[in-house]
Order: sequence, then C-alpha cells, then structure tokens
Amino acid sequence: MGHDDEIFVEDPQTSMTSSCCTIHGEHARSRAATLRQAVPPSNGIFSDLLHFFAPEQADSTFGKIKAYIFVLLVVLLKLTIPKSDARWSKPLAIIHAILGPQCLLFNIQSECFWSLRFREGLWAYVPIISVALIVFIIFATSVNEEPRFYEVAYSLAGFIMSIGWIYCISTEVVEVVEMLGVVSGIDQVVLGVTIIAWANEVGDLVADTSVARQGFPRMAMAAAIGGPLFNQLIGFGLPFTIAKLKGDTVPISLCGVNIIM
Repeated sequence: MGHDDEIFVEDPQTSMTSSCCTIHGEHARSRAATLRQAVPPSNGIFSDLLHFFAPEQADSTFGKIKAYIFVLLVVLLKLTIPKSDARWSKPLAIIHAILGPQCLLFNIQSECFWSLRFREGLWAYVPIISVALIVFIIFATSVNEEPRFYEVAYSLAGFIMSIGWIYCISTEVVEVVEMLGVVSGIDQVVLGVTIIAWANEVGDLVADTSVARQGFPRMAMAAAIGGPLFNQLIGFGLPFTIAKLKGDTVPISLCGVNIIM
C-alpha cells in the first residue's frame, strides 16, 4: 500500500516492457481485498490440515461424485507429493519429510536394494534422511512465516515425487497389459503399437488440445511433434545406449509385425 488509496502491484499479465503498474482509488481497494483473500489467514494447525485434505469443491453433480470417489487416492497423493502453490504448513512439511523418501523408494522399486555389505534394504537407511529433514524443518522454519526456499524446494520435491508415481503407475499398467496379452494370446508387439501407444498419447492429446483452446496453437503444434520425438529419443534411445555402454547385446528380430512396427 502506498499513500491513501494507492497500491503498487507487480502484475505478470501486463506488457513485456513493463512488469508493474500503479493503480488508484476504488480499483486499488478492490485489488487489495483480492490479494488478501488469495492467502487466507491460518485457523490453526488441524484446521489447515483438514482444509488441505478436504475433497475439492465442484459445481456439477458428476464432479462432486468423482471428488468423493477418489478422495482416498487424492489424500495419498497429497501426503506424498509437495505442492508449491499450496499455503505453507510446517506440520505438512514434516509429514512429507517422513512419507516422501519411503514412498519414492517404493514407487521406483528400490526399497529392497541392498549391497553385500548391508543386508537390509534402503528402506532401513532412508529414515536417516527423513530425520535430518525433520530437524531442519523444526529449527530452520517458522509456523506462520513461509520460508524463502519454499517454492523452489517444493517444486523440485513435487517434480521428483510425481516422476516416482508416474513410474509406478506406468509399470503396473504395462504388467496388466502384458497379463491381458498372455490370457488373450495377442502378441506383445501388437499391444505395444495399440493399447500402450494410445494410452501413452492420451495425456498429450488432452494437454495439447487444452493449450490450443487457450489461444496458443503454435505451442500445441510444437508439443504434438516434440512430445513423441522426445519419447522416441529418450524412452527408446537411452535404454539401448546404456545397454551398449555396458557391453550388452539387444537382439531385435525383424520379421512379421516387427517390420510394420
């Protein structure tokens, strides 16, 4: 707030040459009220946690039903995936420090990895990291004041945990499709170029359509081309490159359906 009814606002939606503006009068009072409503005051630790884990409000009946059907799954994801756009909560940060590392090990299927020196799995040593994070959160952060590193740290942790969940879900989907192939007798290559490929591109279809409808058709077109290209170069090329560097041989039979693929 400036003098009287003046407010200085940084607005990312203004022109590229000017990233801030000064507004006055009734517009300033309305904008200030909007900014205050954007970050509601804390009502206590338990109230904040209940509000954070509450089902999302939806306007349609179908949306409400869907929110309550998937409430347990959403709660599980919120317990393990930090959100940088959520309000800072010190108890929730401690919960993420406890559940996040173990959940990540479980999702990437490395919780039972052990060396010849230690027979226990990594799950027995990861709590050391959790304890270190908890100590840091307790002594280096405040309950009511958001840390300076909050958005950066939560964005990075949320990205890593999301990758872990995507890996876990993708692995289970592949296992289910492979089981269906065994039961039905359909070749795995056919399943790969149909069910797996279609499912892999549904997310790109929804995202690119949404981007185009928001007024960015060139970005959507670039993503439609760049997404599959990235999948081919990284998803296909990287595993074979690693195998080659390790000296392994990956035989590929070019006959039948493989030629069409």
